[in-house]
Amino acid sequence: MQSPVKVINRVDTLSHARKTMMKEHLSRLIVVEGTKPVGTLTRRDIVRGINDYRMRQRELDTIVVDEVMRSPVSTTTETESVADAARKMVSQNVRGLPVVDLAGELIGIVTKTDLTRYFSENFTGKLKVGDICQNKENTPIIHPTQSVSRAMDLMQDCSTDRVVVVDGEKPVGIITETDLSNIRTHSGGGSFVKGSVRDSEAVSQTRIYIKPTAEDIMTKTLQVVASTKDAAQAARMLISREIGGMPVVSREGNLVGMVTKFDFVKVIAKEEK
Repeated sequence: MQSPVKVINRVDTLSHARKTMMKEHLSRLIVVEGTKPVGTLTRRDIVRGINDYRMRQRELDTIVVDEVMRSPVSTTTETESVADAARKMVSQNVRGLPVVDLAGELIGIVTKTDLTRYFSENFTGKLKVGDICQNKENTPIIHPTQSVSRAMDLMQDCSTDRVVVVDGEKPVGIITETDLSNIRTHSGGGSFVKGSVRDSEAVSQTRIYIKPTAEDIMTKTLQVVASTKDAAQAARMLISREIGGMPVVSREGNLVGMVTKFDFVKVIAKEEK
């Protein structure tokens, strides 16, 4: 586990939480009352919040953590086994667990990154990337000219923190929750480009809103991994490059799937009790 833990309060603003995540390079914060955890706030929660039609017209410094955080929060203890913690993360579909003492007070946190590091140190030579990765059919895919809103919808529908951008059969970029948490969707204000649309013989005025596409915000310097690579080596790649996942490719460089830190958590969760 990691300790100490960066925390926030229910009444802190989403703007403050977002800046804290960026400054500390974190993907989640624990919400506390005193010294006890009462919720969690992740980048996905921020993306979900700013994509909610009821909040689109509000500034981030007017939205408080309590409005978008997840509560109640599931916890673990420092004496619980790694496999049991992994099973709890998988069954509840969470990427991190606060660690509490017998009094329920926060003493640490264990995340998918910690479990990926554990996998890299204990599973060398046991599995290939192709054995544990998501296949192409289950990988959220978007094309360069599709809108950012489509990426947001895919992440929510697929319960994932990233989508792969493809051109034909080859991956050309990746969009993560970090990328999406740094933009705001159009709020209905006056930023638009006036244009005209010809309908038969008539010409009518229209407003074309400037909305970023996948190509505008995707990470183009792409790290990929072969499906035949040792899975523990792939885990070390994610840790050393400080990324949460990467496309899996064939010998020809075509997309065959995606491997994420949570895939390693799932393997650990299957260990015998």
